[in-house]
Amino acid sequence: MLEKSRKTNFKKITIKEIAELAGVSRTTISRVLSGGKFVKKNTRDRVMEIIEEKDYKPSIIAQSLRTNRTRTIGLVLADIENPFYSRVAKGVIDAAEQKNYNVILCNSNNDINLEERDIRTLIERGADGLLLTTVELKKKTIENLRDKGFPFLLIDCKLDIPGVSYVVNDDYYGAELATEYLIKLGHKNIFFLGNRKLLSLKERFRGFKDTLERHKINNTNNFVPTEFIKTGGIYDIKGIIEYLLSRHEKITAIFSGNDYSAIKSIEAITDKGIKVPEDISVIGYDNIEISSMIKIPLTTIRQPKYLLGKLATEQLLEMLENRSNRELRRIILRPELVMRQSCKRNGNSGG
Repeated sequence: MLEKSRKTNFKKITIKEIAELAGVSRTTISRVLSGGKFVKKNTRDRVMEIIEEKDYKPSIIAQSLRTNRTRTIGLVLADIENPFYSRVAKGVIDAAEQKNYNVILCNSNNDINLEERDIRTLIERGADGLLLTTVELKKKTIENLRDKGFPFLLIDCKLDIPGVSYVVNDDYYGAELATEYLIKLGHKNIFFLGNRKLLSLKERFRGFKDTLERHKINNTNNFVPTEFIKTGGIYDIKGIIEYLLSRHEKITAIFSGNDYSAIKSIEAITDKGIKVPEDISVIGYDNIEISSMIKIPLTTIRQPKYLLGKLATEQLLEMLENRSNRELRRIILRPELVMRQSCKRNGNSGG
């Protein structure tokens, strides 16, 4: 004989019932839940014990109506397939959860129109603030957010617009490190793999160009021609490598604006029967986890991806918790060179 199944009680306990069980007012319960300071320790402990025992979950809708806040932040990623952004997102989510905030994640797929749509959608859905890892947002969009007083912060994108906060890696210095390293290895004909017009790569290209100029190396045409740049700044890696190999002057090194493109370029080069690093050295940027695991471990510039996301979130939440504090929050982190096996001394350098 089958045992009669018991009905599961899905009825939610209310804040009023919690207050009655604890023998306190609903206001006290609200103070405990919001982390208010003016509650005695024994009262707070008793309330938290009952909340845990009854598995009480506060109504997000009710809280947002009462406080005009949803405890939600929006994160717009440029390309979720790029491991750099997934690591940044992990830092954001971990920092948000520590403060009981939720994160809504959007992937713009390196598309400026999608980025702007995602921003509108997140604001319409009640996000308290935004974190943007943009590649090509219009200056006007940023200024509109600022002028409306909507809390936001840029990650890995240094835009010196008055009133705009950011947490970034020192990309100019990182590019100097990469370019100086290649020059010390005897390379002069160095190609910059990246769309130098994108916000996220402008500083890297500037550091690359200035370093060459300091060493009196003429490298004015060694960057991606526009015909190899697709929508949103994506590069036709195979086409670029074929273009490089067809040129009269021999490229001996490639500095890629990110590890993702560097790894793809190594694949395209070796597919042509050309050796890395014996024939062409390749250096990347970001130090994503897979860069040390590929067949030819990638020399790269390490930037603290998780820390970028974590610090940016902490800064944004501080802005949300203290709306009266309008001070700029600009943090610049220092990158490091990581030497592996994808770079070698240029055999024609005479060194």
